[in-house]
Amino acid sequence: MIELINLSNLMKSIKLASLIFGTIFFLPLLSFSQKQPGIPGPSEPLNLSDKSDLVIFIIIPVIILILFLIFRKRIFRIKEEKRERMRKEMEEKRKKTD
Repeated sequence: MIELINLSNLMKSIKLASLIFGTIFFLPLLSFSQKQPGIPGPSEPLNLSDKSDLVIFIIIPVIILILFLIFRKRIFRIKEEKRERMRKEMEEKRKKTD
């Protein structure tokens, strides 16, 4: 009986050790694989004469910002219209019950 308990504890310890080892071993590999060749790092200056850098670092973020602002206003307007509709429906229900 004691041997079975020790064996199950041993198996749990082995699983935990392999999980920890896998995490410690693969985490640096994952972070290293995120470095893309050709993209300037934090210590390198941005070369805006290159068209790809200009598009990636200036034009695309500006387009995303403009679209965000447009859709934010639109979503706000839709929510306000929905609140007004709900308010009118509630007033109509109150008038019907009175």
